[in-house]
Amino acid sequence: MNFLFQTLLRGFAVSALLLTATSCVHLKPTDREFKTSQTFAPYDSVDTESESAEEALKRLPKEPDFEQLNFEKTIKSEYLRPPSGPYLVGPGDILDIEVAEKVETRAQTKVMPDGMLHYNTADGIRASGMTLKEISTVLSKKLEDDYVNPIVTVNVAQADSQRFWMLGQVSRPGAYPIQKPTTVIDAISQGGGLLSNRDGVEVTNPEAADLERAILIRNGDLIPVDFEALIREGDMSQNVYVKGGDYVFVPSLNTQSIYVLGHVNRPGPVFYEKGVSLLSAVAVAGGTKPDAIVTKALIIRGGTHRPKVAVVDIRGLMRGKEPDLALQGGDIIWVPKSPWTKLKEYTEAVLVTAAQAVAVQEGLGVLGVEGGTGVTINAGGGR
Repeated sequence: MNFLFQTLLRGFAVSALLLTATSCVHLKPTDREFKTSQTFAPYDSVDTESESAEEALKRLPKEPDFEQLNFEKTIKSEYLRPPSGPYLVGPGDILDIEVAEKVETRAQTKVMPDGMLHYNTADGIRASGMTLKEISTVLSKKLEDDYVNPIVTVNVAQADSQRFWMLGQVSRPGAYPIQKPTTVIDAISQGGGLLSNRDGVEVTNPEAADLERAILIRNGDLIPVDFEALIREGDMSQNVYVKGGDYVFVPSLNTQSIYVLGHVNRPGPVFYEKGVSLLSAVAVAGGTKPDAIVTKALIIRGGTHRPKVAVVDIRGLMRGKEPDLALQGGDIIWVPKSPWTKLKEYTEAVLVTAAQAVAVQEGLGVLGVEGGTGVTINAGGGR
């Protein structure tokens, strides 16, 4: 399991190099206590004692002014085809190896984290990235001094290097080996199926799956699977094949967190409760950093295909120029470090960042890890 955890973090570290504006996401448990906005206000505060009832009413949180975006993308045709070619061995795989007609030589051997494989009297070989046939050929050559014309058979006993993560609202979240071509539907099935309401109309299960915000992450990017179309409508054009290292996450419909990310002091998830506002959520995240671009923060609501986004001026809210803004579970708050100009492109980069943060948090939960991870996750800036 330690190997899987290291692989999880390594995958996100590689993807982070593709983006530019840094935000260290030290993910914490989502049970932070809410505070008033005044506890972190670095700006001019409003004298609430002299406010009239009418003025106080105006300062109640209001609904953000959202703009609807559309990120509908076509799934690449190759994603819908089962993987072809021979199996490539990787660290963590357990191989069943035997010299033909020498039963006593049969052994199961694990490929080490550095990719090395050790068997019998053969020196260690770097098996990572090799096919079973290639490993067989190399071992046969190395054992020629010990056996007459040895023929070494190599099979996969346990494919631990090719695993996907099935996370969120399924019966058995965790990491699963890819031992045969596996689609998203297969992945959900291996996870024991979705946690959902019984009648399909009224939500009776507080853990019911939120298909609108479900995501598939591959190599630090979002694969544009429409989970609602796939699950509810049976649209098989969305049923892509998962690959080793993929993360499938289906969030809860009701038990939702707010993610406060970007240039804040303690970025990560914040537990949602009714009535929470933008300023209180930012306060829980430790407030904004001194050089944050607080005049162009974002609130993103909805799934990754058709999200709504609002551009907000946190400084203006703190100074009382506008009422505080009401939030909903699942909202993403993003505080930029660098200026940006193109809202749609910038929002898309933020969504990728948020998806990675969610996957890390869920993966840690499955592993039983608490506290911060020290993972650095980036989002593109200046676009």
